[in-house]
Amino acid sequence: MRELSRALPAYAYGDPAKIVEAQQIRAGGCAFCERSETVFGVQVCLSGLKFPACRRDTKKGHKLTVRAGG
Repeated sequence: MRELSRALPAYAYGDPAKIVEAQQIRAGGCAFCERSETVFGVQVCLSGLKFPACRRDTKKGHKLTVRAGG
């Protein structure tokens, strides 16, 4: 039987502050984006994109609000 690795995932070896920030942004999702609006209590993207795929779009994608550090 193969022994399980005790190594951490690659992202865990970075700067702890950046790791926590990335986790908070992922947890907040569209709530931290300038291009989203709240409609009937649900965050809706005005660009028609879905989180986290919107993060790959450099022109219309995820843009942090000022209060979220953007």
